[in-house]
Amino acid sequence: MQIPTAPPTAPPVVEILGRSSSHYTRMVRLLAHALGVDYTLRPIHDLMSEQPATFAGNPALKLPALRIGDAARTHVYWGSTNACRQLARLVPGGEARVFWPEQANAQLDGPLLANAHEVLAHAMAAQVEVVFHEVVSQRAADAASRKRRRSLELCLAWLDAELDAIHAALPTGRIALFDLGLFCLLEHLPFRNPMDLSGHPRLTAFAAAFAARPEARATPYAFDPRPED
Repeated sequence: MQIPTAPPTAPPVVEILGRSSSHYTRMVRLLAHALGVDYTLRPIHDLMSEQPATFAGNPALKLPALRIGDAARTHVYWGSTNACRQLARLVPGGEARVFWPEQANAQLDGPLLANAHEVLAHAMAAQVEVVFHEVVSQRAADAASRKRRRSLELCLAWLDAELDAIHAALPTGRIALFDLGLFCLLEHLPFRNPMDLSGHPRLTAFAAAFAARPEARATPYAFDPRPED
């Protein structure tokens, strides 16, 4: 007598809601490719929308979001770090393959990794603010925008100076979310906010090396065409 077996469970549908031109969205996409998670990118076209529904219900009116669904129910996670964590949970042992920002605070040999994650987070946010002020809105510089750009420049200088030590402190054999975010930031600069990075040789060398990875080649920056285009 043949014992009936349960039908195979279909993998959940995974959708990343964001933009091909967003460094936060790209970070999530990089991890999906690195972990081998199939997904569909659902572009968010209207960044100036004041409706949470545009941003998958996020009341902060920000992207990206991750939607994971099956026949029974669907869950939505807001923000790049949340999305990355949930992507990792879709893969057996996936969470353990990633070095997460909060784990930097568990390092007992000094604050370098914790500070590196903080500086990178600020630089990524400052890049968004600079682009919106100077490129999208084309507003004249003011005291706040000058300080914002200056802080971005100082963060890049610090990251360049400390990059070798940061990489020496990161655990080997794991996907560092720090590296994903740093690469996304560095490639976003020439794409949306051209800056002279020739004085930052460690950053430029890192970006060039990372750009050769399959996940980087699979997620180039681009402007998503609107459905009517």
